[in-house]
Amino acid sequence: MAFNGAGVRDTARTLKIGINTVIRTLKNSRHGE
Repeated sequence: MAFNGAGVRDTARTLKIGINTVIRTLKNSRHGE
């Protein structure tokens, strides 16, 4: 993983999307029950 400006920005974006996906999945799972 490159730690230049673009790399850090892409990594942060990926982590943010990943966290949102996890939260959305957890909410859907709870709602399902």
